[in-house]
Amino acid sequence: MHKGLTTFRAFAFFAVFLFHVGELRIGYLGVQAFFVLSGFLLTPILLDMKSNLGTKDFFLHFYGRRALRIFPLYYFYLTLVALLSFAAISRLEFFNDAEVNSFLAQLPWSATFTYNFIQASIYAQETKLVSHFWSLAVEEQFYLVWPLAIFIVPQKHLKTFLILAAASGLVFRCLMAYISLNQLAPMLHPKTDVLIYLLTFTQIDAFVIGGFFALYVKGRSGLSVWFFILAVIVIGLMASWITGGNIPWASFGYPHFMKDAYKYIWGYTLMSLLFAYILVCVRDRQFLPAIFENPILHYLGKVSFGMYVYHFPMIWVIGLFPIEGVSKYILILTAFTATIAVSIASYELMEKRFLNLKEKYFSRDMQPVAQGVKA
Repeated sequence: MHKGLTTFRAFAFFAVFLFHVGELRIGYLGVQAFFVLSGFLLTPILLDMKSNLGTKDFFLHFYGRRALRIFPLYYFYLTLVALLSFAAISRLEFFNDAEVNSFLAQLPWSATFTYNFIQASIYAQETKLVSHFWSLAVEEQFYLVWPLAIFIVPQKHLKTFLILAAASGLVFRCLMAYISLNQLAPMLHPKTDVLIYLLTFTQIDAFVIGGFFALYVKGRSGLSVWFFILAVIVIGLMASWITGGNIPWASFGYPHFMKDAYKYIWGYTLMSLLFAYILVCVRDRQFLPAIFENPILHYLGKVSFGMYVYHFPMIWVIGLFPIEGVSKYILILTAFTATIAVSIASYELMEKRFLNLKEKYFSRDMQPVAQGVKA
């Protein structure tokens, strides 16, 4: 993988972290950036594997690689927090923390990567121990269907398929907005913008646009990226002003979950196009290569999965022990530093061991089956 694309993960995480500590209102779009990056990276990989592997090995190797990347850390975290939670409840007579109780109540959803479904319902419960895992559920659900789609669509029809699949994201968001606004499904989350944000099929165009740009778009210049960013901000601000008379400067025109000017319909597509173009220019070394290829940022990108998993509980833990007279920014910095430290330890002591097994057991560089050669 190009160094810059790994570094992009770090910046996406920084946005999410700042959003969760209340310092960047547009930071929720860091998750959108992760979705686009997933499609950007996986679609070309799947095409290569389709060319080099038979049907059985194609699916076995893809899901084997994904499992080694996601499952060890994910289930280690869930197991650890579950054990600590049960221990606290059983040993501390008066222990009744809402965060822990919500975690335990929703543990089956977390463990089965269906957490976004419960969060998109009227039974949603917020907890900093796993609430951020809705996005991991979306990604895993995408991984279930995307390899099959890439495998069965002929190469000559792939471009058309990607365009139609990207358009389906807009269609699904329109459909869910209609259902929500007309209260046709009372079991769903009452807030339309939240509901649309949490579902896999309403986010599908993020993944597809990432794949399309990876395959068919070339980077031009860093200046073109800045023009694109400026245009997206202007569009967002003007849409807010025209429809509501307000200008959300602090969120650069895209307030929490795109809730104004029906941005939850079109805003995600626009942002996905922007992130995908940034990725193309980063890959082609057209946009801030000195930053995106910085070794420290690159390493933080490598451990970003751990940072994403651990950051919200770290924010919660640090918040449990406020110190009188200590600035909230010191607490934020402490949570950030602790997140990085734990993530590095997790990566070096556990995750890396499983990642090293990917090429050993599930190589994606095997020779074509027709040649009768296997790695």
